[in-house]
Amino acid sequence: MAKTPLSPYVRHAMHHTYIKGYLIERHIWDHEIIYINKGKMKITIADKVHIVSENDCVLLRPGVYHKIEWAGEDCEQPHVHFDFFYQKDSFDVTVSMKLKEHMTPKELTYFRKDYYEENHLVIPDVVRLKNPHVVRDLLYQIIDEFTYKVNYSGYYLQGLLTQLFGTILRDYHLGIADDNSPYSHQLDDLIVFMSNHVNHNLSLDDLALEAGMGKWNLNHLFKSRYNITPIKYFNRLKYNQAKRYLQFTSKSIKEIAYMMGFESPQSFSRWFKTMDDRTPGYYHKKSMHMKPKDMI
Repeated sequence: MAKTPLSPYVRHAMHHTYIKGYLIERHIWDHEIIYINKGKMKITIADKVHIVSENDCVLLRPGVYHKIEWAGEDCEQPHVHFDFFYQKDSFDVTVSMKLKEHMTPKELTYFRKDYYEENHLVIPDVVRLKNPHVVRDLLYQIIDEFTYKVNYSGYYLQGLLTQLFGTILRDYHLGIADDNSPYSHQLDDLIVFMSNHVNHNLSLDDLALEAGMGKWNLNHLFKSRYNITPIKYFNRLKYNQAKRYLQFTSKSIKEIAYMMGFESPQSFSRWFKTMDDRTPGYYHKKSMHMKPKDMI
């Protein structure tokens, strides 16, 4: 357990798509969490190479060398840079894009302590998430707060980041005990199926057929494992994809409605409002004020 309560400082949070030809090789000053939402990415951490893909979570530590490369597919990877504790220079320290050997003496003083090592937290650099929807939702909330900076967003970001980190730790350690469940692979495969068919309208009958089990059994097993029903999980996936289209592309609401499998923009808007209590236009209007470099 941590010795003192966390007081995180979120330095940078954004949705980024890693494309062919883009290369990062660096040592970072702070901590970073990357979630792989779609595609693949090759990442070398210290001397170990990982090919990460959808629903993987990468935890990067201060002062540890890493290199990120294209791995044959464009990779959607929302991420957040942060300090676990607010420090006097937290506001002044930026996101490092350098190797240690290229840093100035002043920049070499920016490195934070490794929080995981200091608190004897056992967690690997790459975690295959069992409950990816929870981590995904929290990370996108952090990105929203950081991007739009509404009143008291600093306090809200502290709570969200603490919740995100605790969720990842819990997911990893509960997942170790859960790996021997006889239905774990079927349910994990169903998660992938839902992610790949988010632009369709899937019913519980469709999901049960794909999982190879009855509807009641699927509902019971899925909720026991993920703490949410399969239909609610699928709707969260669908909502998150629609919201990303609204926020990070220049597509019209009508185009997005048809892309997401709805019969009309009106039916899309009604469904979206049941998920968020806001209309699609709320996010679409905000996206019109974003700079081109912030769009997918």
